Amino acid sequence: MNVMRQSPKGTIPSGTYRTGFASWRARTGGLSEWKLSGAVLESGRVVLDPGTAARGEDPCAPGSYEGGDFYNGGVFLVSEALGPELATSFAAAEAIPSWNADAPPGTWLEILLRARSAGTWTRWYNLGVWAADDSTVGRHSVKGQEDAEGVVRCDTLAVTRPADALQARVRLFSVRDGAVPALRFFSIAYSGAKGEARSAVAGDPYLWDRVIPGVPCSSQMVYPDGGDVWCSPTAVSMVLGYWRGETGDRESRVRAAVAGVRDRVYDGCGNWSFNAAYAGSPGYEAQVARFDSLARLEPWIASGIPVVMSVSWNAETGRPLSNAPVARSRGHLTLLVGFDRGGNPVMNEPAAKSDDEVRRIYPRAELEDRWLEASGGAVYLIFPEGRLTPELPGN
Repeated sequence: MNVMRQSPKGTIPSGTYRTGFASWRARTGGLSEWKLSGAVLESGRVVLDPGTAARGEDPCAPGSYEGGDFYNGGVFLVSEALGPELATSFAAAEAIPSWNADAPPGTWLEILLRARSAGTWTRWYNLGVWAADDSTVGRHSVKGQEDAEGVVRCDTLAVTRPADALQARVRLFSVRDGAVPALRFFSIAYSGAKGEARSAVAGDPYLWDRVIPGVPCSSQMVYPDGGDVWCSPTAVSMVLGYWRGETGDRESRVRAAVAGVRDRVYDGCGNWSFNAAYAGSPGYEAQVARFDSLARLEPWIASGIPVVMSVSWNAETGRPLSNAPVARSRGHLTLLVGFDRGGNPVMNEPAAKSDDEVRRIYPRAELEDRWLEASGGAVYLIFPEGRLTPELPGN
């Protein structure tokens, strides 16, 4: 299961936990705000332009980066898109990027973020080298990024001083004639320090007593060759199966998701951004977001959109999750599909021993606490492009 992230020590003041979100979509012209080098806009997408892209070479010797190549181990074409400076609506401590892109074999993307505090920008931090498949580049996060200004924990940038602005850079690469990558969507979820997350928002009983019908029930535990750590791709496979109307052959969907999200350096399937990138295949939009309470998820369920949640629990240390199929988890992805009459979350729980045991109900207060303290209220939101959705915080 996904390993729990820890935030760095710093000077972020305590206070009310807040979350924010910003996004740029090709279909609504949002990416036209980005500054391009070696790339062009086509149907609103940022597309590598082979005629003007720069030539580059992998800075690491072949096979020398964490047992593999940093990029492709050779030469390539590269272009860049620089996002606008995003003024945050409050002093931010953490940021998580998401992207949806078209990346045919022979192409890949690289994501970088930086933060501004009191007029001074941090350096650029690397939030991952991503490819849709591993035929050219093994997708991976980047280790060893910790300094006096911040730290990268797999998919999350945490800064040591409150940030008043964030900025992203996306680099697009190709090594194959006629194969060009294209960025369709980009977002940044930002928040206060995860450790400050506490809920003080009551739910709305009008939005209870409803469960989204037709969401497949898939257990991760039925796969002896690794299923016990496949919670995230299993949850994603249930959401995609729901939207596509696929009711049979759960195994092929789960295994496709495992192959599509695995992070070679993280050595697992729990990279939040990579899961969103996989789920955001053509026709779908997917992103990581953070919320400050379960009440904020009720409109999403009422709109018919299942929500993947990142949680952890351990009853022995005073962090129970009653009705969970295992006694403890350092970090886990589970799927919210509804609320019962009392406002308790109805789940499709991938950690169940079998597909028939996936559906279960958790006590509301326990799940909310385990979610907020574990991940700062992190979720995956996955839905068809153009679908009307509730507002995201700060969007």
